[in-house]
Amino acid sequence: MIQRILLFTLGFSILVAAAAAQVKPAAPKTDSVAPKKDSAVRKHPGKALAPVLPDSFYYVPQGLRLGVDLSRIAVKAFQPYRTDVSVSADYRLKKNLYAAAEAGWHTTSHSDTNYTYKGNGAFVTIGVDNNFLKKQDTKERFLFYGGVRYGFAHLNYEAPSYTIYDSYWGDRVKGSFPKTSINAHWMELLIGIKAEVLKNFFLGWNIREKIMISGPDKNSQFPPIIIPGFGNGTKGSQIDWQYTVSYSIPLGDLRVRERRKQENPPPRR
Repeated sequence: MIQRILLFTLGFSILVAAAAAQVKPAAPKTDSVAPKKDSAVRKHPGKALAPVLPDSFYYVPQGLRLGVDLSRIAVKAFQPYRTDVSVSADYRLKKNLYAAAEAGWHTTSHSDTNYTYKGNGAFVTIGVDNNFLKKQDTKERFLFYGGVRYGFAHLNYEAPSYTIYDSYWGDRVKGSFPKTSINAHWMELLIGIKAEVLKNFFLGWNIREKIMISGPDKNSQFPPIIIPGFGNGTKGSQIDWQYTVSYSIPLGDLRVRERRKQENPPPRR
């Protein structure tokens, strides 16, 4: 009897243990939430994104600079038969970009044993200058620049009398060329500097190449001696230079936006 009870008790214990082994323990409860992956990281897996810094702003001086070309005085010394007056202006549009223009008038009066000549006219050029100089101080106004211009001139000229000599026969043919009006168009490429020597006062020089687009008739019996603003009326292109003194009228400050670049991302470990 006792043996049967012990055997029954042992068998029941084995069955309970086996049933308990078949039941999985419940997952423990928690308040934590699984972190969401950043969309940028999903788009660029395994690549750290560089932080973007906000743009910065600062101010640079703005003004209308007016000047006069002193080199025409030297031209008058070497070519006394001509008189030229030229004025210039520029205005700051952006950090390194300037709108530029020039205007002037010209007269020529020449007489010798071969012919007499009279001419007068005016010209204007418009274009832009770009400053190549990287400045350390935003208030600095020293310029090292390159520019491009479109030029236009209107000229009236005549030769009241001329004499053609025939060296073989010794004959003389006299005549006159009537008053004629012409227009000229050309392009200019230039490079130069402007330096502020006193507050708002500048000295500068530039050298430029002038290329004729359309002008006097090449087959004309009597081409103009000088085209205002361009120079020799018989050439299709030529080199010219200027030496200017100018004054800048202050007109406040120009707001400049400086775009920031992304910082380099930290190295991936």
